[in-house]
Amino acid sequence: MVLEGTMRVRVGLPTSERFVAEGRVEYDGGEVSNLRIESEGSKDLWVGYAVFKPSPTGKPFGRFHKERWELVGKFKDLQEAHSLAKAVKGTYRRWVEGWGGVLSVWADGRRIRTSSPFRFRGTVKAQVWVGRGFHWQRVERAVYEGAFYVYAWGREVKVVLELPLEEYVAGVISSELHPEAPLEALKAQAVASRTNLVRTAGKHHPNEPYDICAEDHCQVFRGLHILGERSRRASYSTSGEILLFEGEPIEARYSKSCGGITETFSVVWAEEDRPYSPSFRDWKVEDEHDASSIEGFERFYEVTESFCNVTFHPVENLYRWEEFYTREEMDRLLRDLNVGRVVELNPLRRGRSGRIYELEVVGEKGRVILGGEYNIRQTLGKPFLPSSAFVIKIIGKGFLLKGMGWGHGVGMCQMGAVGMAKEGYDYHRILTHYYKGAVIGHP
Repeated sequence: MVLEGTMRVRVGLPTSERFVAEGRVEYDGGEVSNLRIESEGSKDLWVGYAVFKPSPTGKPFGRFHKERWELVGKFKDLQEAHSLAKAVKGTYRRWVEGWGGVLSVWADGRRIRTSSPFRFRGTVKAQVWVGRGFHWQRVERAVYEGAFYVYAWGREVKVVLELPLEEYVAGVISSELHPEAPLEALKAQAVASRTNLVRTAGKHHPNEPYDICAEDHCQVFRGLHILGERSRRASYSTSGEILLFEGEPIEARYSKSCGGITETFSVVWAEEDRPYSPSFRDWKVEDEHDASSIEGFERFYEVTESFCNVTFHPVENLYRWEEFYTREEMDRLLRDLNVGRVVELNPLRRGRSGRIYELEVVGEKGRVILGGEYNIRQTLGKPFLPSSAFVIKIIGKGFLLKGMGWGHGVGMCQMGAVGMAKEGYDYHRILTHYYKGAVIGHP
């Protein structure tokens, strides 16, 4: 397979109750300037997690890079899926059932009833969610251009945008990093994003009608309204380049800030570690700093020499952060655990970056162990913690969390890439720093 700029990618845009688009739109019924699309569905979707294990006789998943998986089970609860995936040495993926059905489409005020998908082409402006469920969530007015496919999604609608591969990559660069980031950092982001697409397309949402989603779950694509010429330059100047390890495209994970030490796959996703994404010190000298113990965490918390401890004003730097909870807030956040009034939070297992992946919650009525880095961040978040790398201090009438980094910390540290670029490193050196043993090539 050769990646070409003419290849097209299908991106699942954020789901909402209705899709309202303004702009020049062409569909089978003609040309209109306004669309409003709603689902006629009256039932909610089944949304959960499917657990798979690798199997030579399993079903093939993936558009550009195929893997064979055998379905082990489906779960509503993330922690159950995480635990089983770890036990079978497999993986878990989001799983949605019940989509498709009849749509109501108002085209310049004229109503049309049609089965999913409704197809149209053009350039449109639409209100969409950005960062839903995270501390940076908001609604913004986005611009999209290409071919659109709209599906009934339970009571909501799902819009799928099809556009050229390198335009998609340019959009991801601007969305995931920032269009004003140093050019070499943007190039590194382009190669990582393209690699992530090649490796994961059709596998992060294995039973949904698109290659990759536009949200943090896969990689963020906010639209063309934030797309700058420097992002396009970074995409097209690295056109077709991906990261390979032993001839195969890698899983090029990345997050905003590792906090000074990167993390491993097994800590975050309960999967086998990847040799190209070890845990290491994010600095010119890869010393033996280890934040997996309380003592090691507190020593490293004071360390300032890291590539990601950099000032880049367009992006908030959460190299170090704090979050305070009153006891009432903590009890309210954790009430579904049924442990009563919260007495203690005890980290049981951490990765070398300090990220907790087993946290014991002790209450007056019992104790529960929270498993999974993401689950811990979601459960304790207001609405979401920057990372699970934190220590807990009981201060007066509350709990203080002192944390490091933003995101899961696996693979490329985006703020670290900015820091390296500012120090004169090119994108090849940035990528080989974060993806050990990987080479830049073409599939």
